Amino acid sequence: MPESVAIPDPVAGPHATGSLRVDHRDGPGATPLVLLGGMTQTLASWSGQLRPMSAKRPVMAYEARGQGGTELSVEDCGFAQHVRDFEALLDAKGLQQVDLAGFSFGGRVSLAVAATLPHRIRRLVVSGVALDRGVLGKLIVSGWIATLGTGDLEALARVSLPDILGPAYLEKHAHLVEGMVKAAKTRNRYDGVKALFEQTMNLPAESPWHPRALAPKLQASVLAIGGSLDRLAPPSEVQALAALCGGDFLEVPDAGHTVAIEAPGTWRDAVETFLDR
Repeated sequence: MPESVAIPDPVAGPHATGSLRVDHRDGPGATPLVLLGGMTQTLASWSGQLRPMSAKRPVMAYEARGQGGTELSVEDCGFAQHVRDFEALLDAKGLQQVDLAGFSFGGRVSLAVAATLPHRIRRLVVSGVALDRGVLGKLIVSGWIATLGTGDLEALARVSLPDILGPAYLEKHAHLVEGMVKAAKTRNRYDGVKALFEQTMNLPAESPWHPRALAPKLQASVLAIGGSLDRLAPPSEVQALAALCGGDFLEVPDAGHTVAIEAPGTWRDAVETFLDR
């Protein structure tokens, strides 16, 4: 069940505390798996994965600073602070080392964590993370940012869903779209999403937090997963990231950006096989 885990919040003040919203499922095995979703995703986004994956290992999903119901200042939502928050979460839960799987924004945070805290990460899975977005991906992101300027999370959800969900999934699950739009709007706060977009989305190529800078620093074993129809993180660029990490690459056919939602069984099987290897 979801819980709030208290951690220090140095952004709010030298002695301030806040909380991360977490869903922690017990399971067998020594190394827990931590899950972190995309920018407007919340704990509910992992509802289809938490139960089956906890049959083999402890699993914990969390909402990062700026996401969902997490209660932390959004004045600083940069990657350095996300790394500090992650370490504080592990310390609060008494975890020394974990496996980490992140999607999109969560995947970029996961790269930052694994590169900065190599002793805390055993294996790393990133989904929907490109070495470079390419022209189309950058145009999509620019459109999202312009839409976010309206101050309306519902507008952002309606514009972004066709960009992140593959056409085959949308055709089959069109009846779910309104629920997804409502969830993105009601489970997030505008100021948090705005801060994440502004502070993490358009990194300059020379940033030390750019995937190209982080990948060579990784010591953990890496699996990079990409959908064959992903326009935001083209599979060729996901494969390039895997190559720079010295990791493995999996392309999921007929899937868009949100592989873990569009092809949950394929994603889960690949992750579990990689972690158990």
